[in-house]
Amino acid sequence: MDQKLETEIQKHEGKIEEVTELSLESCGEPIKLNLLDKFTNLESLNLSNNGITNLKGFPKLLNLKKLDLSSNNIANTLFFLHGCSNLTHLNLSNNRIKDVGPLKPMIKLKKLQSLLLVNCDVCKVTDYRKKVFKILRSLIDLDGEDKKPTDEDDTVDTAEPKKEPDGTDGSEAMDTGGEKKSRKRKSKENDSFQKKKKKLQNFQAKNALMQLNELKPGLKYIVEAVSGPPHNPEFVVSVEVNEQKYVGRGSSKQLAKHSAAQAALSSMVQFRNTPEAMTALSRPSSMSDFTTDNVENEGFNFNKFEGQKNGTRNEIISTDNPSLKKPLKLLTEAEKKNPVMLLNEIHPGLTFKLVEENSAIPSQRFRMTVEVGGENYEGTGQNKKQAKAAAARAVLSNLYNVSYSMFPPSLLPTSPDYAELFNFPQAVADKISKLLMSTFSDVMTDNPDNAKWKVIAGIAMTKDEAMQDIQIISFGTGTKCINGEHISMVGANLNDCHAEIISRRCLKDFLYTNLEYHLEGEGDQSIFLKKETGGFALKPHIKFHLYISTAPCGDARIFSPHEEVVVDPVDRHPNRNSRGVLRTKIESGEGTIPVKDGQRIQTWDGIIPGQERLLTMSCSDKIASWNVLGLQGALLCHFIEPIYIESVILGGLFHPNHLHRALFGRIEGAIKDLPPMFKLNKPKMCATTSPETRHLIKSPNFSVNWTVGLGRAEVINAVTGKTESGQVSRLAKRSFFQRFMNIYDRLPHVDEYETPSPTLYSAFKNAVKKYQEAKISLTSAFVSAGLGHWIKKPTEQNEFELSFK
Repeated sequence: MDQKLETEIQKHEGKIEEVTELSLESCGEPIKLNLLDKFTNLESLNLSNNGITNLKGFPKLLNLKKLDLSSNNIANTLFFLHGCSNLTHLNLSNNRIKDVGPLKPMIKLKKLQSLLLVNCDVCKVTDYRKKVFKILRSLIDLDGEDKKPTDEDDTVDTAEPKKEPDGTDGSEAMDTGGEKKSRKRKSKENDSFQKKKKKLQNFQAKNALMQLNELKPGLKYIVEAVSGPPHNPEFVVSVEVNEQKYVGRGSSKQLAKHSAAQAALSSMVQFRNTPEAMTALSRPSSMSDFTTDNVENEGFNFNKFEGQKNGTRNEIISTDNPSLKKPLKLLTEAEKKNPVMLLNEIHPGLTFKLVEENSAIPSQRFRMTVEVGGENYEGTGQNKKQAKAAAARAVLSNLYNVSYSMFPPSLLPTSPDYAELFNFPQAVADKISKLLMSTFSDVMTDNPDNAKWKVIAGIAMTKDEAMQDIQIISFGTGTKCINGEHISMVGANLNDCHAEIISRRCLKDFLYTNLEYHLEGEGDQSIFLKKETGGFALKPHIKFHLYISTAPCGDARIFSPHEEVVVDPVDRHPNRNSRGVLRTKIESGEGTIPVKDGQRIQTWDGIIPGQERLLTMSCSDKIASWNVLGLQGALLCHFIEPIYIESVILGGLFHPNHLHRALFGRIEGAIKDLPPMFKLNKPKMCATTSPETRHLIKSPNFSVNWTVGLGRAEVINAVTGKTESGQVSRLAKRSFFQRFMNIYDRLPHVDEYETPSPTLYSAFKNAVKKYQEAKISLTSAFVSAGLGHWIKKPTEQNEFELSFK
């Protein structure tokens, strides 16, 4: 243990005060607890399964909230934990605690809410739960089970009879008509009444679960997701009340259920009195006049509530709270007021905390958090003020469905079908953005020289229906394309190093890996299921989400960020020449230009000497093509069904109308005759609450790519399309063709096609007839909509085999 602890100390030398979580379980060596005093800001500590017999020397850790001491040999000495005054969760399971006596010193842990004593002998003690709750009044949860009325200590101490002045107990009768007996009987009756009154006053009011169960018996609580390490799990539990879903989070199922019940009660309950309401919602109540109509309740209203529909979102809106009287009222307030100011009006007295400062990412240098209703919300920005505003926007977006695009919320689309496209959970969008940036920082820690970016994009995968189980699959950076003189006739170079395109190629790498699992007999690890009819399909609830730090180049970015227009599915300037047209990136430059009339195919002998500039379709156009053809490309269509994006999340330059048009709206009325399995996909669209700002820096000449499981990221020279050492990228056509040929004859195909001869890369792409038919429908849709012709690269670059050195 000491060796591992010293290793941790050396690992964080100079930054040890930044460590908030530490796991030292199953070290198998003696321990010196006093060495932990260096970790002054620890919030979570795991010391399980280390043979600890006593806690002598346990340091004073004022920030510690969660402590795991399970599977040790502790019998007492718990008073050494007095220095951890903010401890809320303690795990003492599988220890040698035999009765409640050793627990009494923990009475000084006033904030302790959850205690685990599973498999300790103390659990066999008669009325064990009652005794523990009597000692530790702050406990909400014991052994993963919430406190119940039956856990209350209902014993009443018997008072000694009062001695009379003569030393007797007054039990003898008096000669004067039993006056003394009468007085004594009245006294006893009064004492009994006072004891009952005192008992009723001390009886703890019902918690949120009890209150909600009384109001709505038979509710079902569903565990939506479980995340986090084994020693510090987070449970997500939901409950549906009156067709409205409420979600709670906690370190145990019971705490998560309690949180979900609190969320439901705070929205729809009519309480009989304020103290009862505050107790059920775990809020302190003030000793005010209960007969008055003026109730102080920190922004909550416990009177009449009504449900209202806003688009497809079911919101619970108070009819008595002026700031929440109508959804449009709140949205109007959001439009006119600073988000921090508005949030403080709804929830007075909130505290914003600076939790991180990272100069490596200028646009997200500061990270601030704020706690509302037991949940932490965070925001990032170039300065503390921006980060604080972003955190406030996160609260308002998640709790009140306030939209924070760069346009007034009152101008959001009113058409239900159109509005549904922007109805994506804000919490999920923010979490994907946060996880992506965190993953990028972790991967690039050892390579700071290549951690600079002007645009970053990535693809996240969700594995559950609630989209809480999120995994970052890939990321890419870059804004440039290959120089024309470096195009390859053997598929050895990357033509387009824009971040969105790179992250999609990384996804294709991930898809190949998951198909290869079936070759290795590890199909259970794959995201694909084998179909009886041939080929493979995604497992249920698997979805992919595209994050981009700014609007993709091309049509989605052709607008003024500060123009105020009514967001409407009908373009108000349909005749403007730049609206919706296909655009191309240009060689050795940034930005895009509209395609020229009649321009369709580029020539090899025109590009190599520089007579023509190498043109590449814009990212907006390519994403639009993915919404018809899928993310997988032509080769993978031999084995799998088309895979479409579930959502597109932007970190900046989010304009609902322009993004909708660019991704699919411009060909919605023109595309037709799509073959089976293919469709016009309409992904959900959302902006993050911590927007990216303009990067006034020169774009790097390199591009970084990473796929989950890769370890170190690959760095590409965007000018040559190869790695910095001149090697072929793992994402190049040649690399993917090699992997394709490795599985071609070994896995079942969706449709049986005759093997092409000669075995050219282009021949295998053209063999997938349905894909090629869908591609023709796509390009024809652009032409029939008057948006131009899709520009193709020279045909020579795809006519290669693998028989080359």
